[in-house]
Amino acid sequence: MMRRCVIPAVAVCMAVCAVAEAFDTMRSTKKTFSGGRIVKMSPLEISYEKSGISTEVPVNEIVMVIYDDEPTSLNIARIAVTNGRYEDALAALEKINLDDVERLEIKQDVAFYKAFCAAKLAMAGEGDIATAGRQMATFVNECKGNYHWLEANEVVGDLLVATRKYAAAETYYGTIGKAPWPDYKMRAGVAIGRALLAQGKPEEATKYFESVLGMQAEGELANFQRMSAMLGKARCLAEAKQYDEAIKLVQDIIAKADGEEVELHARAYNTLGTALKKAGKTKEALLAFLHVDVLYFSIPDAHAEALANLAELWNELHETERATRAQQTLKERYKNSPWTQ
Repeated sequence: MMRRCVIPAVAVCMAVCAVAEAFDTMRSTKKTFSGGRIVKMSPLEISYEKSGISTEVPVNEIVMVIYDDEPTSLNIARIAVTNGRYEDALAALEKINLDDVERLEIKQDVAFYKAFCAAKLAMAGEGDIATAGRQMATFVNECKGNYHWLEANEVVGDLLVATRKYAAAETYYGTIGKAPWPDYKMRAGVAIGRALLAQGKPEEATKYFESVLGMQAEGELANFQRMSAMLGKARCLAEAKQYDEAIKLVQDIIAKADGEEVELHARAYNTLGTALKKAGKTKEALLAFLHVDVLYFSIPDAHAEALANLAELWNELHETERATRAQQTLKERYKNSPWTQ
């Protein structure tokens, strides 16, 4: 879930903006700050000063930061990232000459978004996962005072899971869980649960998903993580051959989820398809995966998973031509995806 959205060595816990006449804009979930400047930054909060009054805004409430003296291409890239257009974002970022940039926060933003886009493309099969992982890990190691730092840890964890380095991934996810906000603790729990599922450990994964579901937290982010944990639990139920319970749980999520939560719906239909497939309901599973192929193809990793399953299910129904077409689309669009292997 990208509300989010790595460079010269910064060994401090805070990056201080000292540009006296820089007027920055910062949007949070509660209000928009303008006409002032960012005076301090850490992985947990940003201090915004206006007319001599400083306001500390926690990172889990920050939607976007725009610096007064940043290159135009940087904001173009941010918008592209928000819309999932990672190649366009990288093209915009490549136009920025860092030699012309003095402000540390801007350099770090460029580095973060480059690494973030590389990671998203790699996880979709368009790039090398190990290379993207090293790029984001560099940001984590060198930009410990940046407000993107916690999210960067999560991305490194995701890339490590994709390369089956689960123990290392859990370490990065654990860092997110140390944040003081319940929604971030939920986020870490969901991530670790998914990593355990990827290792074929549904019983252990269930404990993490149940832990998330037991957390008392309100707000959009918490609700997203709660539904994500429910999807994880449904996967675990399907692995335990409790198919009817898994299917009903996913159907409830689909009925309740906001239609604009495209990523959540894509995951939900893939989870539904998996449960139906394991239950031997081939045609119903096919329809679930087709939802992702037709409606949610903009989510690359989910689309790759759906295509891999569609190829298998079409073959089971002796629809050879359709199976071949799904397999070809998978290989052409997501040639490096784990689902292509």
